[in-house]
Amino acid sequence: MTEALKEVVEQIQYLAGQLGPEEQDVVAQALLERLKELEEEREWDALVSTPKSQAFLEKLSAEIDRKIAAGEFEEGGWEL
Repeated sequence: MTEALKEVVEQIQYLAGQLGPEEQDVVAQALLERLKELEEEREWDALVSTPKSQAFLEKLSAEIDRKIAAGEFEEGGWEL
C-alpha cells in the first residue's frame, strides 16, 4: 500500500469516529461505488488490451477508414 493510500485510510478512520452511523454509511457507499468503477475500468482495460481485441479494433478502424475514403460515411451520420 502506498503512503498516499495509507494516509487516506487513516483519514477515513479518523473521520469515522466523528460521524454518525448514517453518515458513515454514506461515505462507505460512495467509496464502494468508486472502487466498483475502478474495478470495471480495470476489467475493460484487460479486455480491450488482448491481442484478439486489438486485432478486431484494428480491423474495424481499417473498415471505417475505407468507408470514409469511399465517401460511404457521413459526418453526423448516427441519427436514426
